[in-house]
Amino acid sequence: MTLLGDRVLVIAAHPDDAELAVGGTIAALTGRGADVTVAVLTVSETASDSEPDRRSRRVAAAEAAAAVLGHQLVWVADGRHDQVEDLPVYRVVTLLDDLLDRVRPDTVISHWDGDSHTDHVRLAQAVVSASRRWPQVTFLQFGPNEHRTIRHAQFVPTVYVPMGSHSATKARALSCYSYPGQGFRALDLETVAAFDRARGAAVGTPAAEGLVVVRHRPSLPAHESEHLP
Repeated sequence: MTLLGDRVLVIAAHPDDAELAVGGTIAALTGRGADVTVAVLTVSETASDSEPDRRSRRVAAAEAAAAVLGHQLVWVADGRHDQVEDLPVYRVVTLLDDLLDRVRPDTVISHWDGDSHTDHVRLAQAVVSASRRWPQVTFLQFGPNEHRTIRHAQFVPTVYVPMGSHSATKARALSCYSYPGQGFRALDLETVAAFDRARGAAVGTPAAEGLVVVRHRPSLPAHESEHLP
């Protein structure tokens, strides 16, 4: 099994978090036949009198992006929640325990616990707590999506994933989130692509995404694994 295995679970606080940070990685994984699930904890969009369909449109955008990248999309708690901050941390951990029991991944990718966004940090901490029950699973973190904060520059990847020919696929997935009446700031796709090129330049490839390895347990030959406790 490689560092990024064959059953990968990406856990995101909001729609578009996974696509922004690891959209190219997801496309590369599904392109080689890996089973990738993206679980989104909250919809992070509220309806208003003037825009009653905001939540449903963001849900539809996430589903469209999943179709582009080729992953399975799961709404944690059926997408009932709007912000991670609305949930006690113990409740988030319980939801993640149930999620990992269902998906049974060999690799989990989620937010960096040094992120600037409180929702992202709370989810990252909950993922670390949930890791207690899955010592055999590799855990990685992706960096902040908001490049205007000091935290973005402080994130230092330990692993780079070349995007190969998937830069355009990532851009198509992100474009699903640009629609009339969206209640969040428009995505700066040019800057996202520029950072992907900068990551790629660091490792001699046109574009790449960066991750931090939190825990990696390499697979062992069968005769060795039989002696593990």
